[in-house]
Amino acid sequence: MSAPRIMYYVQYLLGIGHVRRSSLIVQALCEQGAQVDVIFGGMPVPSMSFGSATMHQLMAVKSADSGFSGLAKADGTPVSDDDKKQRTQALLALCETLQPDLIVTETYPFGRRQMRFELLPLLDWAKSQDKPPVLVSSIRDILQRRSTVREQEYVSLVKTYYQHVLVHGDEHFYPLARSFPVADMIADKISYSGYVCPTLVNQPHSPKTRNTIVVSVGGGSIGKDILVAVMALYNSGFAADKKWLLITGPNMDSADKTYFQAQQQSNLQVVDLADDFLSELSNAYVSISRAGYNTVMDLLLTGVPAVVIPFEGEGETEQLARSEVLAEAKVLQFVKNDELSVDTLKTAINNALNSTAETVNIDNQGAVQSAKLLIEWAVDKADTAKHESA
Repeated sequence: MSAPRIMYYVQYLLGIGHVRRSSLIVQALCEQGAQVDVIFGGMPVPSMSFGSATMHQLMAVKSADSGFSGLAKADGTPVSDDDKKQRTQALLALCETLQPDLIVTETYPFGRRQMRFELLPLLDWAKSQDKPPVLVSSIRDILQRRSTVREQEYVSLVKTYYQHVLVHGDEHFYPLARSFPVADMIADKISYSGYVCPTLVNQPHSPKTRNTIVVSVGGGSIGKDILVAVMALYNSGFAADKKWLLITGPNMDSADKTYFQAQQQSNLQVVDLADDFLSELSNAYVSISRAGYNTVMDLLLTGVPAVVIPFEGEGETEQLARSEVLAEAKVLQFVKNDELSVDTLKTAINNALNSTAETVNIDNQGAVQSAKLLIEWAVDKADTAKHESA
């Protein structure tokens, strides 16, 4: 049969971690022969490659602030009802044109609730088709804890619309039920892909060549406090014989970015993005970062001594949960955001450097295995439809 057509809906609102994970899966889908259309609804991220997939950019929207209080357009103005209607119509028109065998909604319905104005019509469109596409929800290993009512809403949407929930984690390391207690209600739809990681091309360097303190804050929208604490630590004379690399992220406020760039010195470099982040970590004396999914996977892949400061915004539990389980396993050190200071950072760094980090045995083939499962489900659907029409 012809290559299955897969439509991959990607919408990030603040951090770009979801984009990276989706890009790795889409690249694997293309490599395995699928015809992939990426429906991209966030601000463009030029540093992310989606391989040979066809890109369809909706009117770009983002979170109005770090508290997810609303949606804003590229110029910062609020998203209006007319804007929402325009996006919904554009999305449904793409569905009609593409006629996909399978649709992936990244995060939804377990998140991206702000986008339900267009996603519910998408789900209704899929369900109304004579030959409905397979619907798959793509989620990370750990979900944000929500109210019982909200979690039941997720379950209801999955039961009503979705055939599969693809968890990008390892059930033996961190089962979904730990962060989503009602997972058993949709157990028949849940599959685990393993963790989605990039390929480490260059082997890690020997400890003698690890001479850079790498500080990264993801997309940068919520990383200023870490960089302020790091600058204070740097100015205190700590590790003066080392190089320091501060990565602000592309989404940091322009005034803040300008401020940090102005602090550059001979042994202190400040950049928007690292050309090869994995290579930088492989050379790192120690890493200081948030505890997002992708960053932690990079830390595990390179084995660098690491300190994480999990993001703990209102209702945000995912990064803290990931930090706690890895700190308990003695893989890394973590500092709570409200305890961040020169002293706590210095202590955590010294602990990371002076203790032998444990390794964790997790499945990190999530990109390849996600692609394999998605193609299998799409082909099964197409075969079933063919037999039914025979």
